[in-house]
Amino acid sequence: MDKRELPDALNASFTPSTEPSNLSIVSSAALTSMPGETGEPEEGQRLTTVSDSYKGRTLQKELRWYDGFVLALAVPIYLFPDLGTSAVKLGVFFCIAIWLISVIMGAFQANIYAELALMFPNKSGSLPSYCREAYKRYSPLVGPFVAWGYWLGWCVVLSINGLLVGEYLRAAAFPSADPVLFPKIVGTVMLAVMMSIDLLGLRLGKWVRYLLGFLTMVPILIVMVGPYLNGSFHSSHLQPIGIPGGLGGWGAFSLVMYWLYIAGWSSYAFEAVAVHAPEYKDTLRDTPRALRTSAVFSVIVYGLVPLGLIAALGTTGLSANTLTPFDKALKSILGGAGGGVVVFMVIVALILAAQLSAVASVRALWQMAENGLTVTGFGKINRWGEPNAAIIFTYGFNIVLIWTIGAPLWILAASNVGYIGSHIITLGGYLLLRRDQPNAVRPIKHGPFWVYLAGVLLLVNLSAMLIGAPVYGPGPLAGGLITFVVLAFGLYGWRRYRQPRVSQDSMNE
Repeated sequence: MDKRELPDALNASFTPSTEPSNLSIVSSAALTSMPGETGEPEEGQRLTTVSDSYKGRTLQKELRWYDGFVLALAVPIYLFPDLGTSAVKLGVFFCIAIWLISVIMGAFQANIYAELALMFPNKSGSLPSYCREAYKRYSPLVGPFVAWGYWLGWCVVLSINGLLVGEYLRAAAFPSADPVLFPKIVGTVMLAVMMSIDLLGLRLGKWVRYLLGFLTMVPILIVMVGPYLNGSFHSSHLQPIGIPGGLGGWGAFSLVMYWLYIAGWSSYAFEAVAVHAPEYKDTLRDTPRALRTSAVFSVIVYGLVPLGLIAALGTTGLSANTLTPFDKALKSILGGAGGGVVVFMVIVALILAAQLSAVASVRALWQMAENGLTVTGFGKINRWGEPNAAIIFTYGFNIVLIWTIGAPLWILAASNVGYIGSHIITLGGYLLLRRDQPNAVRPIKHGPFWVYLAGVLLLVNLSAMLIGAPVYGPGPLAGGLITFVVLAFGLYGWRRYRQPRVSQDSMNE
């Protein structure tokens, strides 16, 4: 088989499988050396750390835990669309509290997902893969529901970052440009160029993650500590402490829940390091290390960046342009020239983050087609080994979002129905797996406290969605749900009933 038949969008190369899929490479001694309790395998059950095969090939195991951690270094860039707005709407105390609470929830969830990742160390794809295993005995519809929700949450990074690149470029170099039209044009051109590159199979290597981590951390570190070193911090910047306008009661509570719902899109994102579980050289140790170190890093950053941004500008300074607060903050801390250089780094980081999101989104779409969860067209590849239909659909979908909606926070609020919904369903799947498969192999098995905590996290996320999501207005919630349901169930139904033979072949692979 020609290697070009395998899509490079998988973000990993494949190698012929030389190990039987049921090969156990973990001794009982190794299991007991892992953190937490361990479950005993049922008779005939084996644990494998090679990925599921694709036409006789498996994902290469060439990553270490620090490669996953470097991926998490780029996560703070997802603060850019909504941090400024949250500070203006919530005031100082609740802004800092919401981001800290949200990232701590994300850290707890990541630890729970570490158990799931090692239950299925051969599964690439993170949350959708775990849910498919947890719910397959109950309903085949949960798989496409979670897969499309996860895809929706990650793929809109393209349109959001495209618009943000336009906003930052206008603020830095073209202040007189049309504030509505200019970001849309820049975002569209950016996505069109990226799509052309992806269709030709010109894939960027692992070094891009290291570059992205560096480019993201420079402005983040400056904002975290700069205001206190250069004297730009003033106590007046910490006003108002409470929610502006003296909002209280149910109005204040629902506003807090709304921002808890919005914050999860960014502060849960480091869970993505589990996507590459089968590609870590030592899956059983590298996966939890990558998740836990990423969680600790994110808690520190998400706890300090909101405080640093407010310290530099105050809520009044942030209200001038809530989409590009880092531009103003960096220029305030470093001066015009130095700040301009770092703002350019922010723009490059936004573009690279969009590219990585595109790889993950196309990978998810291709995998859904391979698993029989959507139409077969997304699984077809072109002469350069790229799933061209999946690429065109992903980029085209985001270009439509740019021109029909054009507001990053609106797009985020709508897509978050899918992303937060995926976490809710995955936490429920964790509870089901603990009940339905008590004797499954678990290199990490958390104690009873974590089972109860998963239930609490599920309820908090569900409450944030039900109470918080409608606060923005009915538009994003309705738009997200309709898009979610049409893509998930519409395309799954088409695959199942209009392409039944292919669907059956997929399930037999």
